[in-house]
Amino acid sequence: MAIPFDRLRRALEEEQLQLKAELARLDARAPEGIGYHDHMADDATDVMDQTTRATLRRHLEIRLREVEAALRRMEEGTYGICQACGRPIDVARLKAIPFAALCLECQSKQERG
Repeated sequence: MAIPFDRLRRALEEEQLQLKAELARLDARAPEGIGYHDHMADDATDVMDQTTRATLRRHLEIRLREVEAALRRMEEGTYGICQACGRPIDVARLKAIPFAALCLECQSKQERG
């Protein structure tokens, strides 16, 4: 089965735009500072919010790097080829996870050990 590159490229480009927009929104909502409240509970809430934003930012940045790497692989002509074993990645996997760099078998091996 042929890989539907055009549709997958559009999906990756749309996800790239969404991730960049979400990162920009996250930056726009960043608090001014912590420790300026009259109550310790308010400061604790700010710290929790800051930690949550940092975790979300890290997740979004990782996903953005994966998406951009997939777009580079498309340009290089290596998209759809497992980065570990060199075999083709199943089209169904690419449709589900367009930024997948590993075939299902290699991904499973990586997650196990």
